Amino acid sequence: MKNLWARTELCKIAISAFFLEFGTGMLMVLIPLYIQDLPAGMGASLAIKSALVFSVFGLFAAASYPVMGRLSDRLDSRKPFVLAGFAGFVVLAVACAEIDTFEQLLIIRAAQGIMVGVMVPAILAMLTNVSTQDSRGRSIGIYSTIRSIGPAAGPAAGGIIAGAWGYGAGFYACAVLGLVSLLLVKILVKETHETRVGSISKNKTDRTSDGEIKLFVYATFTTMLAIMIVATLLPVYEIQLDAPIGGLGISLSAYFSARLFFQTPIGILSDRIGKRNMVAAGLCITALLLLGMAHVTSVLQLFALMFVAGITSAAVNVPALASGADLASPGMIGQQMSLFPMASAIGMVVGPMLGGIFATQFGFASPFYLCAGMMVAVGVLIMRQR
Repeated sequence: MKNLWARTELCKIAISAFFLEFGTGMLMVLIPLYIQDLPAGMGASLAIKSALVFSVFGLFAAASYPVMGRLSDRLDSRKPFVLAGFAGFVVLAVACAEIDTFEQLLIIRAAQGIMVGVMVPAILAMLTNVSTQDSRGRSIGIYSTIRSIGPAAGPAAGGIIAGAWGYGAGFYACAVLGLVSLLLVKILVKETHETRVGSISKNKTDRTSDGEIKLFVYATFTTMLAIMIVATLLPVYEIQLDAPIGGLGISLSAYFSARLFFQTPIGILSDRIGKRNMVAAGLCITALLLLGMAHVTSVLQLFALMFVAGITSAAVNVPALASGADLASPGMIGQQMSLFPMASAIGMVVGPMLGGIFATQFGFASPFYLCAGMMVAVGVLIMRQR
């Protein structure tokens, strides 16, 4: 009966967030294209301005995650944070349609990063509270799958709307989607609270669980680092492989598609064979795939490796997040779970810089070897924590 209630609450959270995530996917294509129409006081190239709008968002989100996670723990309240984050998304989407300069867009992107930092730790804490340890992999897998559909399909919808009716229509469409999510959370999603337990050896337990959680956080960081290195070096692949842009785009899409479709099955499997084993195996196999990506000779080989890497990255991220939820200490769930999206945000910022600098200074394969080594090291440390 408890599992049925947990699944019902999980689906309510996931479906409520779906529409906002779809709008977020639309922004991924609207924002960089919108830059071309905005005058800027700074004399930066289009590529630099595009990098800035994404980096500013990631940095402010990364800085906000632990602060907001800690605050939601202190108040033992999650739903108001989710509502505030969704409301902020709606307002800022409308603001995007009304601005006149690139500098104003940067301010909005910073605010959007903060709003993501407000809502994501609260959502993860709610998922932790409504799921049980024996089915947490399944729960995280289902949520991640539903959540991922929006970012996967959103860019196409954003491009179509902007092409037919202009960027303003695209941003207003995002606002409407955010408003739908806001209303669904308000109506369907119930507030969750922690079940407090005794405090015997609490400090020791907190320190132990915090150390273990950080290993799973590092695992999440390495998978984001890996895909950002590959994405950054796509222009080099184009030259080395004499590959069409469409083929490279399909290879990247293969990664995200495989990850989308395999998240739930992997979550279910991790509940049966052990989440720790799944994460360690996923890291080691992904490391081998990265070494292969450093030496591919055709776009078909890259496609195959990227597809398998999508599966293995899901084998890292889903059970890692579920393990974090299992290990989270009472009174610190929001704070500790916020480390996972923070790691992804940092990986999103560091990956392009590391890939570009190392490939230029030490050879094309060097960032792949570095990331693969990090993955193996984290995998070994995770297994040693048994």
